[in-house]
This record gives sequence, C-alpha cells and structure tokens, in this order.
Amino acid sequence: MKKKDAFITFLMTGAIAMIIMSTHYLHEDQSGILERKEVASNLWYIMIFRGHVLFGLIAITVGPFQFVKRILIYKKPIHRLIGCVYFTSVLISSLCGLVVAPFAMGGWMTAVGFSVLSILWFYVTTKSVLAIRSNDFENHRRWAYFSYALTFSAITQRTLLLIPLLTDIPFIHIYQLSAWIPWILNLIISFFLLKRVPSIQSVSSTLNPQV
Repeated sequence: MKKKDAFITFLMTGAIAMIIMSTHYLHEDQSGILERKEVASNLWYIMIFRGHVLFGLIAITVGPFQFVKRILIYKKPIHRLIGCVYFTSVLISSLCGLVVAPFAMGGWMTAVGFSVLSILWFYVTTKSVLAIRSNDFENHRRWAYFSYALTFSAITQRTLLLIPLLTDIPFIHIYQLSAWIPWILNLIISFFLLKRVPSIQSVSSTLNPQV
C-alpha cells in the first residue's frame, strides 16, 4: 500500500471510530458529558449541540476524500461536490460549536480553547474556499490540509481522553487540556506533512504524463 493510500485509510479509520463513539449524542436520552451539564436540559442547547456533532461527523467522514488524487484530478465535479458538503458541514458545526463552547466543562480554560478552535476551523476552511474561487490551487490545498487537521482534532481529543480511563489522572484536568492540545498538535503535524506532499502541478503531471 502506498503511503498516500495508507494515510487516507488512517483518516477514514479515525472517521469511522469517531462515528461509533459519537452517535449516542444524537439519541433522545442524555449520556456522556451531557449528563453533567445543567444546560443540557434546555431544548435549544440540545439541538445546537447535536447539530455540532452531526455536521462535524459529516465533515470528518467526507473530508478524507478531498485528498484522493484520482478524484482530485480526474473527477473534479465529484471533488467540488465533496468540497461543498465539507464546507457546509464545517460552517454549521463550527458555528454551533461556538455557541456551545461557553458551556463546556472545565471553566474558562476549556471554553476559550473550544471557542478558538471553532473560530479557526471556520476561518481556515473559508480561506480554502476563497483560494479555490481565485484559482489559487496551492493555497487552496494548504488551507484544506489545515482545515481537516482541525476537523480531525475531534478524534485526537477522544484519544487524549483515554488517559483518565487508563490512569489515576482526574478527568477534568485532561478535558481542559483537550480543548487546546489536539488542534494545536494537528496543525503542527499538518504543517510538516505539507512539506512532504507534492504540489498540485506535479501531481497532475504524474497522472497525466502527456500534459
């Protein structure tokens, strides 16, 4: 298996795991972190929270297909459709996330962390769309990588939250850190990954040698 294929498989595996771990938030009964929140008794909060989860799951699931070279080069209408679904999902999920962030457990540290993540997620994804509308393919690719890095931070966060289950470290301390560490770490990783990924032009030349 090529490195690129292995990378896409890794992203899809993470997306499937995230779906499995998060679908209970879409049920009528309150579970998980919702059990500990008084605000979760309000219908408006539940609807916005579930909107954040649902559209976040859509973004996590369709996101990896944006980086499949065969779709990117040969199936551009499909790539554009995936991009539209992804952008719309991020738009809704990030705005919902910004509304529910102030009610996160852990006080101001967690609330600010999740708020910054929501704003960055919306901003970076919008920059990716604006770049492609200007036919700036390289910046579109860079912003798209950073956008999905922020999307994937939900999975990194869930991984980090395994620490309290395996150790004696209090859950709330790790939860506070999980509002910051996952998306910062993912952005750093994506920055270095971008240096190893060939440009759009070189990919096109590889798949279309006669061009």
